[in-house]
Amino acid sequence: MASVHAIRPVEQLDPRASFLAVRDELRRRTENRDLAEVWAAMQPGERAVVLRSAAQTLVPNRPINEIPPNERTPEAIANNLTRTPIEWMTPKTREAIRSAIHRMSAYASRLRDGMRPASHPSQTLAASARQALAQGDIAAAQHYLALIEANAE
Repeated sequence: MASVHAIRPVEQLDPRASFLAVRDELRRRTENRDLAEVWAAMQPGERAVVLRSAAQTLVPNRPINEIPPNERTPEAIANNLTRTPIEWMTPKTREAIRSAIHRMSAYASRLRDGMRPASHPSQTLAASARQALAQGDIAAAQHYLALIEANAE
């Protein structure tokens, strides 16, 4: 006797789902929630490095005439901001910090890419040959080995 299985309805994706995701991300960025999350996760030393990178464009939280002259230097402003929640900072300071983080991130990526050893083409071909052997495709493995031998000459 045949059994009857319940038919599950196909899940319909909301056509607006991708739009709503982008809208939510834009709101997070506009409200600086993404920056607040990054800032909260940073250690004081990391914050200090970011603030030093942004030092020339930082704006103190108080009007400059309310700050003693010895605390008006970029270094003193950065020291005071290290312990300040991002939400309390001026929009210009938040933008300077965001720019410094992007700049430092790009620099770190370039350093990492420069430190990565350049692989020899035969290494990629050998990896492909190993994968072909693991899959039992002898013809493909022989093809990759022939390419390795041709590059060696």
